[in-house]
Amino acid sequence: MPNRPISENTACILFVTLVGWAGSVAWAGADGVFARLDPAVALALAGFATAYAAGTYALDAGVRAFLHRASRAQWLLAAAAADTLVALAVGAALAHTDPLAAFTRLPLALVAYFGIPLAAVANLAALAAPAAPRLRTAPARSPGAKPAAP
Repeated sequence: MPNRPISENTACILFVTLVGWAGSVAWAGADGVFARLDPAVALALAGFATAYAAGTYALDAGVRAFLHRASRAQWLLAAAAADTLVALAVGAALAHTDPLAAFTRLPLALVAYFGIPLAAVANLAALAAPAAPRLRTAPARSPGAKPAAP
């Protein structure tokens, strides 16, 4: 039996996964799941989510090809926006007496477990996305291509 490639709808899979992931993080943050974790465990969980998202981008050619449909300029803009939001969240967390504990409650839990992993993928895509092709005019014909008139 020949091996046939499995057709998959990468856009739909990514959409469902991201909605489920964001919903799960929001639900866990609202229910206080992250607040009940030891700070080291919460940090490790956020690190795992970031590594998993980056690993999915790096190892799954279908996801990478889908994300590379956007130009490098678009990814640079998305990465800059994501990095700005993460920096604002870190600044807000540092205003608390316990910054790690601030990331275990909403809305900063969404940043720690959803926003930072997506920002990591946006930065990876900005670095690896192909640059937009340059438009060039057709090369001029060489003067030696035609023999001179007798």
